[in-house]
Amino acid sequence: MPATTTTQDHDVVRAKTLRGLLLARELDGARRARGFTTRALAAAISMSPAMVNRVMTGRRVPTALEVGGLCALLDVPAGRRPTLYEWARTAELTEWIIRPGGGKNPLRDIEGLADEITWFEPGLIPGPLRTAEYDRAVEHATGANPHSDPAIRAAALRNSRFLIHPRALGNPGLPERDHRAQLLHLFHDHLPRIRLFPDTVVTWPGCRVLDVAHFPPIVHLTHHDTDIVLENQGRAAHLRQLGGMALSAGETREALLRQVQARR
Repeated sequence: MPATTTTQDHDVVRAKTLRGLLLARELDGARRARGFTTRALAAAISMSPAMVNRVMTGRRVPTALEVGGLCALLDVPAGRRPTLYEWARTAELTEWIIRPGGGKNPLRDIEGLADEITWFEPGLIPGPLRTAEYDRAVEHATGANPHSDPAIRAAALRNSRFLIHPRALGNPGLPERDHRAQLLHLFHDHLPRIRLFPDTVVTWPGCRVLDVAHFPPIVHLTHHDTDIVLENQGRAAHLRQLGGMALSAGETREALLRQVQARR
């Protein structure tokens, strides 16, 4: 029988790359779900406790054979195992280019790691903040509507904050009444999550920064239908500097209120 997991058994994950982090988190989550301590798992799979600990904390990438053995022992679903093999095989890579139709999209897994997600939006109101009417207008104009699913929209709001350029509040083709309704929706339902930039700030490509505990920040960009994920501390630091130029909570409230009043 597996032994009971102890508090001391939960070491901090210290992976070098995002793929290594995802792999370690999933294997360690399966270990804890099955009630194995590192020592008990090591005995069951004929590895040393130190080696199992290094795998579970991301400091060592397991071989394909080890991934297979761990998946079998920890009852990882068969449909999930190819993803873990892929992460182990490509663990040294630090960039992701995710195209439509390219198989399973790892973005949901990556988002699930984040303690906080900061959205930098220069041109449109971010998907999770949109009304249905605004969403339809964007879909009509661009042909893309990735946040229409209510579950995806709710998940995207968790632990998120939004830094928005004022030009994103412009009308994407909405009737005046619907446009005002969208601004009121931001004001009444999402104001604590939002910071606006001054009009004088130069716009930038839309992107997100995902902050993960004990790991460098991750940058996510979308170009047309392609998602690009970068483990790039320099780009993340630049975005942090940009974020420092945003208005305060009070200034954002006043600026958004002026936008609402101008639509009367």
